[in-house]
Amino acid sequence: MHMNSLFLEAFFTCVQMGSFTKAAKRLSITQSALSQRIKNLETELATTLIIRDRAGLRVTPSGEEVVRFCKMKLEAETELRSKLHSKPGGHLAGLIRIGGYSSVNRSLILPALSPLLKRNPEVSIRLVTQEIHELMPLLQSGEIDFMVVDREVERDGVASHLLGWEKNVLIQKKGYGCAEIYLDHDEEDLTTLNYFKLKSASSLKRRYLDDVYGVIDGVKNGLGKAIVPLHLISQSKNIEILNPEKVIKSPIYLHYYEQAFYARLHHEVVTHLTTWFAE
Repeated sequence: MHMNSLFLEAFFTCVQMGSFTKAAKRLSITQSALSQRIKNLETELATTLIIRDRAGLRVTPSGEEVVRFCKMKLEAETELRSKLHSKPGGHLAGLIRIGGYSSVNRSLILPALSPLLKRNPEVSIRLVTQEIHELMPLLQSGEIDFMVVDREVERDGVASHLLGWEKNVLIQKKGYGCAEIYLDHDEEDLTTLNYFKLKSASSLKRRYLDDVYGVIDGVKNGLGKAIVPLHLISQSKNIEILNPEKVIKSPIYLHYYEQAFYARLHHEVVTHLTTWFAE
């Protein structure tokens, strides 16, 4: 039995929008009709796909599998349309949805994919910047197709590629003479603790400036010291490196779900990222 395309579309749209109300509006149907289509799909598959509770909409493990199927189906359809409407060897089409953390997205991921985007004007990109602990749920729910984090995620069905390494150093504004204050993203940022090999932040005075660019700006304004990737401050004239011999290396991993079919665009994204980091 084939899965009903209307039911699949209702489910996938609901997951993408994160809301029954928004999904129903997108599909121009009532919420009750949307709910019925998803219920019919769950009946066909004999499993629960979505759970609604006070926390909102949650996709079950079975639902995550269906999300990946919907994505694969959409990629296949996009590739077919591209092949039918372009000459052999023509431009790619589709959407790249990639999530990463602030120190790699703008400075590494975007430059690596720029040649691909320039050659293929029909390719769109959605670059999502989040804290590292917030990215895996986005990959699981299908909100992003690729995830870049500073550790290897060992999970069944998830492919992992080591792209390269970030070299982190301790910096301060030249002439900084204030108290020992350290700048981090937020309370869950462990960069400073890892640098000093501390188990607790209780002995540190910290300030939180949201992302790595905020942290660097904070250093430039004399708000404290920080441990940041060397490649982000190499051209900064008013910043000095403390203990330059001490470098903490952080890996950069690319992740995506394994699937039976990958569109050409997927292969090109992986190739551009791995090649650019290897240069």
